[in-house]
Amino acid sequence: MGYQRWVAGVVVIVLCAPVQADTVSGTITDLNGRRVAGASVTLTPTGLTGPTALTVFSDQEGRFTFPDRPDYGDPARLNVTARALNHRLLQAKAQRSGSDRVVLTLLAQPTTNQAEMAPASAWLSGSADRDQTSSFVLDCMGCHQVPMNRFRDYANAIADVPGTDRADISRRGFRGLIQYMNYLSAWEFGRNASAQVSDAGSAYSVGHGDQVVEYLARRFPGRMNELTGYDWGAPLIVTPRTRIAEYELPRPNAVREAVIRGSGSDRSLYVADVSSNTMFRVNVETGARTTLQIPYAAPFGPHSLHKAADGSLWATPFFPTALSHLDVKTQQWRTWPLKTKSGEMSGIHDLSFTYDHVVRTDDAGRIWFSDIVNTGVGYLDPKNGQLEVYRAPAIPGRPGGGQLYGLAMTPDRRELWFTQLMNGQIGSFNIASKQFEVSVLLPVNAGPRRIAISDQGVLYVPLFGAGQLVEYDTRSRKLLGTYDLPDRSSAPYAATWDPVRRVLWIPTSNGDVIYRFDPRDKSFGVLPMPRQSAYLRMIDVDEQTGELITSYANIVETSHGPRMALVIDPGDGAYLNRAP
Repeated sequence: MGYQRWVAGVVVIVLCAPVQADTVSGTITDLNGRRVAGASVTLTPTGLTGPTALTVFSDQEGRFTFPDRPDYGDPARLNVTARALNHRLLQAKAQRSGSDRVVLTLLAQPTTNQAEMAPASAWLSGSADRDQTSSFVLDCMGCHQVPMNRFRDYANAIADVPGTDRADISRRGFRGLIQYMNYLSAWEFGRNASAQVSDAGSAYSVGHGDQVVEYLARRFPGRMNELTGYDWGAPLIVTPRTRIAEYELPRPNAVREAVIRGSGSDRSLYVADVSSNTMFRVNVETGARTTLQIPYAAPFGPHSLHKAADGSLWATPFFPTALSHLDVKTQQWRTWPLKTKSGEMSGIHDLSFTYDHVVRTDDAGRIWFSDIVNTGVGYLDPKNGQLEVYRAPAIPGRPGGGQLYGLAMTPDRRELWFTQLMNGQIGSFNIASKQFEVSVLLPVNAGPRRIAISDQGVLYVPLFGAGQLVEYDTRSRKLLGTYDLPDRSSAPYAATWDPVRRVLWIPTSNGDVIYRFDPRDKSFGVLPMPRQSAYLRMIDVDEQTGELITSYANIVETSHGPRMALVIDPGDGAYLNRAP
């Protein structure tokens, strides 16, 4: 037998002798003996090689089983956490079963207060001010979740300030918070010493400050200790075979995207640190970590990672300086300066990938990109380094500087489709004629972000601000539908088409979930993350295993929240025994 105690909110099970277990399984029930289904159960064994933590989910009978491994708990110490919306983990017991098996018995306490287990988006639910909430999400959630735990602590402190003019106290308190966050943003991007970011408005910062202050003061006028009535809004899609492996990254870092490259024993996660010239390489099986430096004298800041068809990797920059390519086999970099013939600097955001999320060129071998700095699209010819940018036409009645953001290439490689994040636009660009053609206008605060395209040319656009999904047929030029996400305050950051499952995966920045959208019946399913502040950006689907590759991407460094790369097996067996 073993005993348990609480350490920093985590149940730590200490067995009386070394475990040397190959198998860990168990059940989770509540105080009334009812089985708790769909709970995530996470182990962080001190002896585990490979991932930092492993998560599985309980079935309808409350049973869960971790994948067999030879390294659970040596030394004999298992950190156990569980997450379910209406329960908190109260007790955990461990018992040996044979020489190599440990059985866990978890006891959960039912609770109506969801403050410590619901996502940040739960505090923004309600449709009375949906338009203002859309603007707030668009203005405030480029770095981390709102309102996360630290924010709620701050709001509680504001509520405790004595005085009769509560509205004025709230406004002054939240205005100071915004000024502090903008300062931290500038400091964080100065971590790359050569960047010399001195203006808080030149990096990630809170836009429309006065509008944001008024929203916060109205939404959160008092203490934030109680939250009730939240649900995921759609069925859970987890199974007893769903697995989430989390890999912690060395700090300081401002982790953004992650992808997997290599195969066999060399299969590794590549993870970007956007506020330096650093990337991390993490071996999936052993957990061995290597730091890679992009060999470029000027600030780079790897921002987005894109797979190439030959197994290599492209890294786009946060700072408008260069585009870099890594040959994974040789670990050699090649970098191209991003300057046009006329001397303009280009700020690449996304590269031209198609339905399989792999970078493709046009017929002339050029790589196309969205240019967030110049609000345009452009190409780089890797053969000679030639670069050209084509600025998008202004949108009548809408502000300039719309941040041309997401990009996808049609399967025939003749057309680009893009979004303008701050102008609410979806548009197309004809590669042959070099002309902008289709323009689809959405509400200005809709926030169309990173997009996906299917092998049938159907475009999927997540609306970061509005909390919706747009489905558009690029061949017929028809809007097929606009669908509310299960939680409209979840801040959907991107979309990725899964060509085998034939579904769409939608990571959320504020909802602690990944949504699965099935175009066949327009239904959503929910894959919850095992912890709060699970800020997600991009998802890549591993073409061999069907695993979802993503990361917790809270920035800046001083922002509390996990910074991990994730390998997620949805547990549906969709990629098993499929034709190559």
